[in-house]
Amino acid sequence: MGDRNNFKKNGLMRVRFQTAEERREIIRILEEQRGFVIEDKLKEMTGINPYDTRTFDIDLKRKKYTYWIQPFIGAAMMSNGIRFYSAQEFFRIAELGFKVVPRFPVFHVPHAGWKFPLELMTSVCVSDETFRRYHAEMSDKEAWRLVPEAYYGGDMTERFAVSRLLCDVERFIGPEEEMEQHGMGFCYEKAWDGTVVKKVDEEIRQRTRKYYDEHHARMDRLCERHPRILLFDLHSFSENALPEHIRARAGQMPDVCIGADWKYTPYELISRVERQLDEACLRRMINSPYSGTFVPNAVLRGDCSCDLISVMLEFNRRV
Repeated sequence: MGDRNNFKKNGLMRVRFQTAEERREIIRILEEQRGFVIEDKLKEMTGINPYDTRTFDIDLKRKKYTYWIQPFIGAAMMSNGIRFYSAQEFFRIAELGFKVVPRFPVFHVPHAGWKFPLELMTSVCVSDETFRRYHAEMSDKEAWRLVPEAYYGGDMTERFAVSRLLCDVERFIGPEEEMEQHGMGFCYEKAWDGTVVKKVDEEIRQRTRKYYDEHHARMDRLCERHPRILLFDLHSFSENALPEHIRARAGQMPDVCIGADWKYTPYELISRVERQLDEACLRRMINSPYSGTFVPNAVLRGDCSCDLISVMLEFNRRV
């Protein structure tokens, strides 16, 4: 599926604009850089029709385009796994001579969930007030605000909706998960301070696994929709709610923890993140107090051809 989004290979692009000025610039680039013949009536348009999907369907190889896509067709295009480039992305690609397939930015927010499914809440063995207090302490409060507004929604952001105390989608399932020995695996039994908050049996684990698997399946499907992805794994953390074994090995707490998996996090990416944080006067550490970053299972298993790089950003709540 990823090849369908490789415009360099197939010559096909779908570009969405927001303003008449962006439309004019797209037309200019197609005419001057790619030799397209554009209809006069399109070049003469000044405003934006409220029913216009603001979309160009472009064939770079045959120098053909489709414009004025009706809404129901546009909706079908959005649901078939083919991504849309924004006008700004299109302009950047044009600057590069249409020779580079850019990375598709994806924002993963796994620990800011706010839902408490009843079928999972039956495992809770403390008062509702106590459980929700631990949820407030341990969830990644307002981490979704780290997503740039232009990218929030659609296929660019995946936000897991269930409380991490009920299902933690960033834990491994099995003996390789370090946090299982602390009662904080994918199906939590204990809170950060060791308090038992849930009684977990095999039935609860199976119910939890359903939510876990559904989330990972969505992330796998996302990797099929573009050949190159830059994944930002976004978190926040509270210094007052760190498990003791993490606090003991971390030492001084940074403003931002940069999480890296050196197989999927290139040094150049780390360097760029460090420069941005330095300019913002934020103290940063790599893989401390938390380490690693999220990589979808389809990439880990080699089930898809997606070229994915990933970095985790853990912002201390104090900043």
